[in-house]
Amino acid sequence: MSKPRTWMRWCAPIALGLGLAMGCGAEPAVESGTAPPVESVQQGVTTCTGPTGAICRFVTPAEAGTPGSGNYPDPHVVIRPAVPTKAELVVFLPGTGGKPENSLSGNYADADHSIYASASSKGYRVIGLTYQNSPAIGMLCGSNDGCFLPTRRTLITGDVQPGSAVTTMNREDAIIPRLTRLLVYLRDTGDPTGGWGSFLMNPSCIPLLCRLNPAKVIVSGHSQGGGHAGVIGKDYGVRRVVMLASPCDALGNPGPAASWTLPPFTTPTGADTYRGLIARGQTGTGYTLDLCDPDAPRHWAPERMNAQWSRITSSTGLCPTDPHACVIRDAQFFTEWQNLWP
Repeated sequence: MSKPRTWMRWCAPIALGLGLAMGCGAEPAVESGTAPPVESVQQGVTTCTGPTGAICRFVTPAEAGTPGSGNYPDPHVVIRPAVPTKAELVVFLPGTGGKPENSLSGNYADADHSIYASASSKGYRVIGLTYQNSPAIGMLCGSNDGCFLPTRRTLITGDVQPGSAVTTMNREDAIIPRLTRLLVYLRDTGDPTGGWGSFLMNPSCIPLLCRLNPAKVIVSGHSQGGGHAGVIGKDYGVRRVVMLASPCDALGNPGPAASWTLPPFTTPTGADTYRGLIARGQTGTGYTLDLCDPDAPRHWAPERMNAQWSRITSSTGLCPTDPHACVIRDAQFFTEWQNLWP
């Protein structure tokens, strides 16, 4: 098993609409007694409809300075409460082919009752991150147990690992490079009074030397994204790992769970650090099971992540027809989502 890693250095100069900003300004205090003015968010960042009382912005990878291969251009979602009360950042990683904006609202949840709102309503800043999330990990690895962990590490760091099914990659499409660069962009340009630098090891770092502070990150995700969240918890000491309908890595269908969720873990196992949620629909003739059920609960088992988890059975909303999407798209889970955040 590879040794736990430190967060990779990733913070290149920030591309602006009218030029290139090389420096990093001073970082304001993490929390303050007054609300940061919403109008401080810079022009050129697109407004989105988010929770009441919070700013919501779309920031494309290109705007943040990580256009990468150009195959994953959809905007990140950035949400900041008017007065943040939590010192940690909630990061949400969509599943295979998913876009962060798809979880803002929809037929089964409005902007005040989305999974993002469940975190921002408790005082957290929230980022929904676009990254290289296709094809599915199961499609890439099949039943090859030795494939899952290096492939996920490749997509997380942008550095191709031995044994990975992804053998070439543009680093700017990966999770950690995109998240780090987005935080620096928000700190220096997109939302300079928003306290985003507090999630970096050195809040006033110069861009090329900036690194994420894992202890101040709650990493969450759905399906493929939840599996990546689990690997991030394995490799880095984060505040909490939240997995929705994931991990789905298994040696066959059905088959044993992939071995990467066995110890060791850098983020200690247990109910305070690992949380899971999965749904199943109830119909007049039986149950509609999530495609990752029962694989996800196997990964959450005491001898593995020892996660605190729930399986919710519902006969309403989206769950009877699509329990896999229901667990992140249906507002009937709003209270359960809120309970996922410390």
